[in-house]
Amino acid sequence: MAGGCSASIPVINISPNAPLDDASAQIDAACRDIGFFAITGHGVHGELLESVLGMAREFFAQPLAYKNSLAIELSDHHRGYAGIEGELLEPGLRADCKETMDFGPEVPADDLLRSPLEVPNQWPDIAGFRDAVEGYQAAVLKTAKRLMCLIAQALGQEMSFFDQRFERPLVGTRLIRYPAVAEPLPDQLGCGAHSDYGCVTLLHTDGAQGMQLADVGGSWHDVVAPPGSFIVNLGDMLARWSNDRYRATVHRVQSPRTADRYSVPTFVNPSYDTVVECLSSCLGEGEQPKYPATTSGACLQSRFDETFAYRQ
Repeated sequence: MAGGCSASIPVINISPNAPLDDASAQIDAACRDIGFFAITGHGVHGELLESVLGMAREFFAQPLAYKNSLAIELSDHHRGYAGIEGELLEPGLRADCKETMDFGPEVPADDLLRSPLEVPNQWPDIAGFRDAVEGYQAAVLKTAKRLMCLIAQALGQEMSFFDQRFERPLVGTRLIRYPAVAEPLPDQLGCGAHSDYGCVTLLHTDGAQGMQLADVGGSWHDVVAPPGSFIVNLGDMLARWSNDRYRATVHRVQSPRTADRYSVPTFVNPSYDTVVECLSSCLGEGEQPKYPATTSGACLQSRFDETFAYRQ
């Protein structure tokens, strides 16, 4: 697979002390032009950032038999471990050269409001693991909700527009290990080219290069962001809401050559029954919605079914 040229993505300060109008304007420009940006001033402490990466390293170092005892196939829906080639994100290539572990907010099985995508997690028996992951996920969700207020303003809505639509958000935090491959197969990537399924993704990495995004001409660019920032990219749901005013940018990950790469994306999506349809503020004179109305849950379930081997 061919490489790409390096290009920094926009860096936006979303600190409560930063001017809101400036942040919204910068977000609007980034979402229109590239669909990727980095955020600083996000409020997630460095200890949490380091802790969740440390837990990822410790978990993936466990014997394969133990990891398989927490296999995603054992979950009602999408919680647990998937091994190398357990996901295919780019049809026509071999399945992805990565292993993953997925978690969501813990929802009691007897919760009468529980949606089909809110299921119990499978927690590894590693000291401090659950506390680290849950603490990290809660902090990222708080940041994501602040980010969605700025996105609402950028889209010409009240800043509170997404509040009721994220009352019971569908959140997934994924630990990922991309094993080092000295000579990658010509038809395999660490993570195949795709756009994300949902609304927004906040990505924390160990700093190793490998992630690339495609520009409108189809050329690939390495994603470069400051240490300690979150890389943010938009998903298909936000593209639907904005009638493609905002870009759900195609991206991929090249396999590392000399050392394993670890990353932790958190996917933040509206509540299960939230209707996703074109906003009137995103329709110009004479324009029509490009997509039919759907729901958050339907969007996510259809994409899981398409890409994960255990759902086939």
